[in-house]
Amino acid sequence: MQCVTNASVVGIPKPIRVHFRGRKTERRWLRPLAGPIRLDQDPTTSNMIHAIIQARMLSSRLRGKSLMSVGGKPLLARVIERVRAIESIDQVTVATTTDMADDPIDAMARHLGVGICRGDRQDVLDRFRQAAEFNADDDCILRYTADNPIYDPGVTQLALKKHLESDFEYTHIDGLSHMVPEFLSVGALRRAAELASEDYDREHVTPFIRKHTDRFRCQTLAADFAGLRPELDPHLTIDNQEQLEVFESMLYALEPKMETVDIQACYRWLDFRRAGLESAANAVVKQSDDRSGQESGFHIAGRSIGRRSPCFIVAEIGQNHNGQMGMAKRLIDVAADSGCDAVKFQKRDIRWELTEEAYNRPYENPNSFGKTYGQHREFLELDEDQHIELREYAIARGVIYFCTACDPPSVDLMQRVGNPVFKIASRDITNIPLLRKVSETNKPAIISTGMAGLEEIQEAIEAIGGTRRNLLITHCVSQYPTEIKHVNLRAMETIEKQFGCLVGLSDHTTGIITCVAAVAMGAPFIEKHITLSRAMPGTDHAAALEEEGLRRMVRYIRTVELAMGDGEKAFLPEVESAKVKLARSLTSAVQIPRGTVLEETHLIMKSPGDGIPWNRREMVVGKRARVDIPPDSTLRTEDFQ
Repeated sequence: MQCVTNASVVGIPKPIRVHFRGRKTERRWLRPLAGPIRLDQDPTTSNMIHAIIQARMLSSRLRGKSLMSVGGKPLLARVIERVRAIESIDQVTVATTTDMADDPIDAMARHLGVGICRGDRQDVLDRFRQAAEFNADDDCILRYTADNPIYDPGVTQLALKKHLESDFEYTHIDGLSHMVPEFLSVGALRRAAELASEDYDREHVTPFIRKHTDRFRCQTLAADFAGLRPELDPHLTIDNQEQLEVFESMLYALEPKMETVDIQACYRWLDFRRAGLESAANAVVKQSDDRSGQESGFHIAGRSIGRRSPCFIVAEIGQNHNGQMGMAKRLIDVAADSGCDAVKFQKRDIRWELTEEAYNRPYENPNSFGKTYGQHREFLELDEDQHIELREYAIARGVIYFCTACDPPSVDLMQRVGNPVFKIASRDITNIPLLRKVSETNKPAIISTGMAGLEEIQEAIEAIGGTRRNLLITHCVSQYPTEIKHVNLRAMETIEKQFGCLVGLSDHTTGIITCVAAVAMGAPFIEKHITLSRAMPGTDHAAALEEEGLRRMVRYIRTVELAMGDGEKAFLPEVESAKVKLARSLTSAVQIPRGTVLEETHLIMKSPGDGIPWNRREMVVGKRARVDIPPDSTLRTEDFQ
């Protein structure tokens, strides 16, 4: 296998020259995540610690898993979050390929503020070597992979200490733990990259080192080092859809009760599950129904939704792509360029959804894409690979992708795609089997209420899991477009008071004023249909926003949020000059001879406001004037005794 020549590292400041171990070495640093790079350390005793995370989108068993939502956050973001928790780490790099498919990983790394190194797809060893190009030989590499979201910072720190306090070049947990990275010196990495010739050794980075202990000083820590449980280790990685779903069940059970899920909590949950007591495991950490969810909120793919967070703005693309991938991507561009947080599509299994009679019903009109209603609906559908492609494209543009799954087969399909949240359309609020199917995913859910009263909303909430905090209700009116007089924004307050959940707005009016007003009322979530042109054929284009309207809506929402402030009534330094100029102070209404005892009848309030305010008049009332005070004079405390 040839070495890669076109790898590149981005996000790195200009080189600086420092003294290291008694020699001058040119070093170039990646952006650190765990605080400033510690150049103040003693250079004769300190190693620089560089975490390198290998990630790619085209996994053979679970495509796109590096950026799939796991418990509301992208998998790669979770790994980086764990790396940030290790105080000793100075540099962080994501090592991915130069394939176009890995552009979303590049975008995610940049978004999270870490370095990115891109190299050959198969020669991962050389990718690591190039990521460490500007490190010294005796710096330390921590090798992470992006499919293990529960790396344990505490155990990692202990293992790192074992590695650094010895003269070993390579340290690993026996069996290669999914909880603890591998540790190796940059010098060992470079020698391995130079000597290894087998494809397997180059693809998996460290096997060559472990096979040649005669050439490398290697240390193997026990599989149960620092309380690790190797028998549970295989359950704490994500390599296929089943493992992803188990992981999500665990995280949705554990995370509401702890700031950071620790390894022991995972072990306890897995013990219950292996014993067939998953419900008991969840009960241990079950959230109380204290209705505080509307304050604390929840996360969708790492973005916070709640009263204390910026409004989460969704550009509803739906099927306004008219069955064309190019148009779908252009709509994603519009949403991203306008500042939206997410884009939403729709997915249906048409044969599952329609009776034969409904499928064959003639449907020839200006908005139709087929002779029958079924053919029309089929034309607008995108397949699984297309949804995966759009999800990856959206991530690369910095927006969250999710989809309304309109039937159980579509829920399964969107689980494979990596849907981070499920939206229930208004027409399905009474579709209890679908709600229960979505509930089984344990993912956040959004229920639209355009065709429901309070009783139907109550039944839907119970079907999807009544006490869950990762639930949001959207008020809407299923009239396309909706007349302003029918919007009834105060219904948001009614729903919130009745059910104690977060309530947003799914708006079908032709303008933007209702969305802006909803945010002023406290809505944490806004969804609005978008289109490239209202003149396009299709039923949803007429009530949608074009690009300029969407940009204006987002801008107005953010302006309103800024104007809403934090609710604290405080005096601003910016108004000090106005206060001095315009406010009023105690002023002499008459001539006040020296020795006069000041009374309130002697006083009047006049500008400027740099004197004594009325509520501090006791400072001078009842006291004698030390000097003659002319009328119309601002009173000063030093003039009285």
